[in-house]
Amino acid sequence: MSNRNEVTRVNIFGREYTIRGAGSPAYISEIAHYVDMKMRQMTDNATMASAAKVAIFAALNIADELYQKREQFEELEESQSNELTHLADRIEQVLLETSHSHQTSSSAGSDSSAAIEVSKIQQNSTSDIPR
Repeated sequence: MSNRNEVTRVNIFGREYTIRGAGSPAYISEIAHYVDMKMRQMTDNATMASAAKVAIFAALNIADELYQKREQFEELEESQSNELTHLADRIEQVLLETSHSHQTSSSAGSDSSAAIEVSKIQQNSTSDIPR
């Protein structure tokens, strides 16, 4: 969308309107066409006495669509957030397991070298004892 206000002429439900807005003329025309289509759908379903009633029902219909899309978006957002949390927890678990496994293997190596040292000390100390 551009920053300057442009004037666009649109036709909604048989009446011409001049719309000034920051959107491109193509965007404004597309929205106006959508509103016109919704209003015409209202008259297809029932005979209404006034254009005001048609506009109100079309607006309610469009608002319903908006609320449904918003709810779908929030559900999707929550689902993705839960999935990301699950993945982050899983990554953390794997990292902890990997870290623990490295500590165990390096401490196992330390234990065996410590056992060798203890063995040498015991041999030396027993060899120093006269028999």
